[in-house]
Amino acid sequence: MKDSDGNFRDYRKGPASARLGYEFGMSKEEREAFFAHIYKNRVIDCVSEIGGKKMGLHLLGGKKVLVPREQRRIEPKEGDWSTLKKYLHGMLGDDQLEWYQGWLKTWLDGFYNYQNTVGQVLIAIGETSSGKTLLKEIHNHIFDGGGQPLKYMTGATNFNGELCASCSWYIDDKLNDLGSRGKKKLKAECKEMAVAGELRFEFKNQTAFTASPCVRLLICCNYTEDSVSVIPDIDESTKNKISILHCMKKPMPMPARTASEREAFMAQLKSEMPAFIHHLLNTHVISEDLADNEEERMGVRGYHNSHAMSFVDSYSNDGGRLLTIIDCLREYSDSDEDFWRGNSSTLLKFLRGHDTERMATATSLGRFLNQRISNGSSLVKKIAHREYEIDLRSNTSPGIYENESVDEVHGSSVRTPEAIVNLSQTDLDFDDDAPYGHHIA
Repeated sequence: MKDSDGNFRDYRKGPASARLGYEFGMSKEEREAFFAHIYKNRVIDCVSEIGGKKMGLHLLGGKKVLVPREQRRIEPKEGDWSTLKKYLHGMLGDDQLEWYQGWLKTWLDGFYNYQNTVGQVLIAIGETSSGKTLLKEIHNHIFDGGGQPLKYMTGATNFNGELCASCSWYIDDKLNDLGSRGKKKLKAECKEMAVAGELRFEFKNQTAFTASPCVRLLICCNYTEDSVSVIPDIDESTKNKISILHCMKKPMPMPARTASEREAFMAQLKSEMPAFIHHLLNTHVISEDLADNEEERMGVRGYHNSHAMSFVDSYSNDGGRLLTIIDCLREYSDSDEDFWRGNSSTLLKFLRGHDTERMATATSLGRFLNQRISNGSSLVKKIAHREYEIDLRSNTSPGIYENESVDEVHGSSVRTPEAIVNLSQTDLDFDDDAPYGHHIA
């Protein structure tokens, strides 16, 4: 029965009978006949909110599921969203912001039309306090709440029923202690979630069912090995399922040092949400070069920031394997050249002679090197048919900014990993306690 807010609530027979008698004037006999009819003809299998679905009865996977309430939707209104734009542009820059707006537009289109739309898992990588957490809070506000799927997506629990009600899922800097099995499980779940039209939800003491919530997952990572090692390798099977953005540490458009300043900042951002949503739904157009023209189902294609990808690639399983091979060549090779050149058979013979790559074959090793090349690694190149060149220079840094002390990302200076580690508080002039990023007075 609906409550005063218009949402369905379950009642025991006594309170339900009282409401029927008081509000509808039913006699005791009429109420008993009414209940008998309900018990026989109006049976449902499950009651659960489903992110993005309309309130009411739905037939899902052969089961009758009652959705007791639906998410509130902010009414789009044309207006100013300059503060929100300054924050997003400062963190993402021109190109990444253009892609992000297309990604969010696709999600919003499904949400406001009560439809499920598939889309990439979004991974935001940046220094501490670069604004990643604020991005999560913006998603949760737009989509009326969020859910944390870490335990379910890493195999710590099979129960995920509470996630069914959320459109915005997020994992925020809690990746260091997952262990190898948990990280492997998370990688598999990320790939599945991006393209799954339906997800299975299991509840305690309740019937499991499959549903299609209008959901996206945001994973926030720091530039550390433990944090980024959970990210799946970007290859042919994942390039359009997972997108990776580099979040720059920039001043916030409003002060955010104290609790009251942060509250005022968030209030301003919330006041601009109707205009931002109106812009995305009615004005923003996904450009041809960012559209998902290959698969034509996700709105925008997969996007992988080259600087973030370089760091991720270095600490992925395959990236670590390549660095092990390079270390072996660098330590035991008799040549003084900066590059090793040869085919996979020659390389495998050398590596096995030094107790490395014992389980590989020449074919699998060649396939691995080709994958590294296709992933954009600057450490290995193909110079002829089945002939490779591997960079052995000791000054090659596997970090986010290979071979460069300073790089330009969307017009912003970016420091090397070593510079990031060694910066003092005076150099930064930032407040480490500011959860939304930093503000320079």
